[in-house]
Amino acid sequence: MELTNRPLTILQVASGFPAWGGTELHLLNLSNQLVRRGHNVTVACRPDGWVFNKATELGLKTLPATVLRQQDWTDYRVFRDWCKSNHCDVVHAHWSTDAFVPASAARAAGVPVRLMTRHSPYPFKTPLGRWIFTDLLYNRLLAVSQSVANTLIKCGVPKRKITVVHHGTDVGEFEQTTASVDSVRAELGLRDDEVAVGIVGRIAQEKGHRYLYEAMTKLGDGMPVRAVVVGDGPDADSSRAYVRDHGLEDRVIFSPFRTDVNNVFNALDIIVVPSTWEEPCSAVIQQAMALSRPVIGTRAGGTPEMIVDGETGLLVAPADSESLAGGIARLAVDGDLRRSMGIAGRERVEEYFSLNVMTDKIVDIYQHELELARGRARTTAGA
Repeated sequence: MELTNRPLTILQVASGFPAWGGTELHLLNLSNQLVRRGHNVTVACRPDGWVFNKATELGLKTLPATVLRQQDWTDYRVFRDWCKSNHCDVVHAHWSTDAFVPASAARAAGVPVRLMTRHSPYPFKTPLGRWIFTDLLYNRLLAVSQSVANTLIKCGVPKRKITVVHHGTDVGEFEQTTASVDSVRAELGLRDDEVAVGIVGRIAQEKGHRYLYEAMTKLGDGMPVRAVVVGDGPDADSSRAYVRDHGLEDRVIFSPFRTDVNNVFNALDIIVVPSTWEEPCSAVIQQAMALSRPVIGTRAGGTPEMIVDGETGLLVAPADSESLAGGIARLAVDGDLRRSMGIAGRERVEEYFSLNVMTDKIVDIYQHELELARGRARTTAGA
């Protein structure tokens, strides 16, 4: 089937996002890439919210719209009228709050391609909800990992309705560091002879920080390893309390969230992602690989799809501080292994998990679904 090459009119829906996070960044990076490729992209988002401000900063067109919950019909006409007047080709939703109203409006407006990316590892709650989203409202669901796709299949979504498109990192941009390794390590309080093991992101129970602290205890004082915890979150206070109560204050450094996170990755020797939940597609893993850093992750969710155990990093069981400590020790004493894994990781992220690769796949899906919709329209007209 011959695919159309004309610029597409696309509405990326972020009207349910109240703040910022990985999904919001995914949507904005995708939108920016689509515009660079000549497509006509508008981001539907809350006026004066984080996504709106960031989209404006990037020069993206915006449609002010807010969806506070799935059945919030306040801006239904905003979506429907915009889709009609702009002859929209694609409406692409990214979050459960946005899943119902914008797609319903798009369907009423005759938008031929309606897609939803599933960024989280949760099944549909009821067969009716699954039917509404997969048969009535959306042409196709995009899963950010095979792990997420498997969850959808288990709850009854047909395989033919799902395409896996991993989250992609802008490797070229991320590797443009702005501070030297020495200066960042000095800021963090790291000595030159220490191997720095970093965990970066939201401090929450499911992210597994506790197991890193336990691993540091098991490593003992004989190995020059220090942990660096970068970020904030609901468990930040309890994390600090655990470190203090277990005498780890000299071995664990806390740093607040930084906008120059690439500088931090570049200053660390090993990145750990000890998540205990089904992490869908960790951007941290890709970012570490982009800066040639080996990653220790858990055998859960989409992590094993990115880390090649023994080649680009190490995989350990979730909630297993003993195995995590063993992995850290193995990499800490072998600088050559760290370097070889880092190089292999950099090659892997460029080949499979870059922003360009992700955008290529999504554009192909847009065009393919548009051709399928046209085929259905021609068949209906012929009948």
